[in-house]
Amino acid sequence: MKQSDIPDERLPIAALPIRPDAPIDRLLAWVVADLQAEGLRIAGFRQCDGVRLEDLITGASYPITQSLGPGSSSCRLDPQGLAVAAAAALAALEEGPDLLLIPRFGKAEMEGEGMRAVIARACERDVPVLVAVRSSAEPAWQAFAGGLSHWLPVEREAVTGWCRTACAERA
Repeated sequence: MKQSDIPDERLPIAALPIRPDAPIDRLLAWVVADLQAEGLRIAGFRQCDGVRLEDLITGASYPITQSLGPGSSSCRLDPQGLAVAAAAALAALEEGPDLLLIPRFGKAEMEGEGMRAVIARACERDVPVLVAVRSSAEPAWQAFAGGLSHWLPVEREAVTGWCRTACAERA
């Protein structure tokens, strides 16, 4: 995404750095539970066991890894599974959620695939975006977001507070 791809430079986009010492999936689960308890509608996914995505609205499960056979050391990410999940997220954005949560910006997104189109569509629809970013993908994230994202500390109150503010400003 180039800056020109984002309709409003004030659109809230936040990134969380993924670090080995920070349980990002647990943090995101707490944040989602807090926001849903307040009645906010969160589109996107929860990453489960590193092998599937769970749709936050429908509960549908999308496998995102593939078996490559014994002895294989290649990336197990399943591009087809990720594409199916992305299509579901694009459809959910048409329903007007309060926030989009993407649990990983990683290899697929660095290569121009994965959830990039979903994030761009959320920006077009003025839906705030929260993305967890792998350390190896931080330069690609910065280039993609055009310098318009905020980096948040990996703390429940900070992330929940940012989400509340972003959703309230959108309303």
